[in-house]
Amino acid sequence: MGTEIRYFNFPIQLLNGFLIESKTGLNNILAYALYEHCLKLDYGTDIEKMNSSAEYFNVKLGNTKATLSNGRQLYNSIPGNPPKVGLNTKIFWDYMDNEKTEFDKVQLLGFLACKSILQNKPYWPLNNRFMWARMDGKPSPCEKNELSVEMQKYANHYQARKLKVALEEWGLQAYSCGVRGFFISINLTLDKLAIEVEKRKKSNKEKEYKMKVAEARRKALEQLNNTKP
Repeated sequence: MGTEIRYFNFPIQLLNGFLIESKTGLNNILAYALYEHCLKLDYGTDIEKMNSSAEYFNVKLGNTKATLSNGRQLYNSIPGNPPKVGLNTKIFWDYMDNEKTEFDKVQLLGFLACKSILQNKPYWPLNNRFMWARMDGKPSPCEKNELSVEMQKYANHYQARKLKVALEEWGLQAYSCGVRGFFISINLTLDKLAIEVEKRKKSNKEKEYKMKVAEARRKALEQLNNTKP
């Protein structure tokens, strides 16, 4: 396979329950990604396609039939066009093969949640509610009491700040000075992200000022027209 980076692509819903059974979650991610990839192949039986997908991702399957069945069931259980994210296979195997603390798992969830929102954009705004929801496998923002009990433990501002600091080591930058929520980026340095956010804020302020001037002019003209003899 060489040094080419591969990603297991999967719907964000598969992150639900990750803090309880992370190995089950990772196995589901693997099965879904392999099955989705094999659907793009033109030749061979389903088993042969699944083995080809495994070879593409450099995965050795213990039971191809069981993985195929699980992948198909997961694929069919999440209809429509769910938000997806890609998990670097190197990170996947690190979490699959090594013991991780709960906060290690939270970091992975936080990174994948932000990445699923950011997608290919250079930077993007979000808030804690949206991040927590995606970390919990929910496509849309929700109230804290709608999160799983395990995620509610981390759904507070202290844990959010702690997570954002930790995610700097994952290459994720977060900037929240004077803005609602915060902005994230993977491609930009913190300095460049700050510049883009401040430029955006300045542009918005200028637009807001122009709108206020236009509204004041409209009211002035309307008043003058009404007071004509």
